[in-house]
Amino acid sequence: MSSQHPPLADGRGRAASDAALKAALHRVFDRQIPNYASYNLVCAAEAGGMLDGPFSGTPTPRGVVLGYRRQPIELVIAPFDRRTLEAAGRPWTVDLTNLAYAAEPSPGAFDVGTSTGREFSFTIRSLCQLDPAERSTAPRTLEQEDDADDFTAFMRDLCAL
Repeated sequence: MSSQHPPLADGRGRAASDAALKAALHRVFDRQIPNYASYNLVCAAEAGGMLDGPFSGTPTPRGVVLGYRRQPIELVIAPFDRRTLEAAGRPWTVDLTNLAYAAEPSPGAFDVGTSTGREFSFTIRSLCQLDPAERSTAPRTLEQEDDADDFTAFMRDLCAL
């Protein structure tokens, strides 16, 4: 997850917002994964399956930061709250020792299952729409076109295994 748009000279504008979102999502991943620097990251605001964690009260609107690498082949699924951009559950790792299946039921939508019965689903888009922050009505958009294309290629390779 790298920003193609550096902040404007005054530090404001869409580019600054995009960079701030990416930094916040990096923190969600980096704080939970010891060797975080060896992963490429993408964001999926549309996620489901067996994400779990310390949820109490009303359901937390979840997205996932997806960390992936090709050597060794590994996918890390780190749920986060789409409003606060804070971790919202424990991360899950999928690799060749526990991968049961990976499928792409429609373009950019992926399902992953593990040998322990866990199932995850997520949709990757070049523009990831996140919920508005507190006291705001404007949705936040994360630009990740190049990263989404690379991740889609990674997942298609995983599906072909």
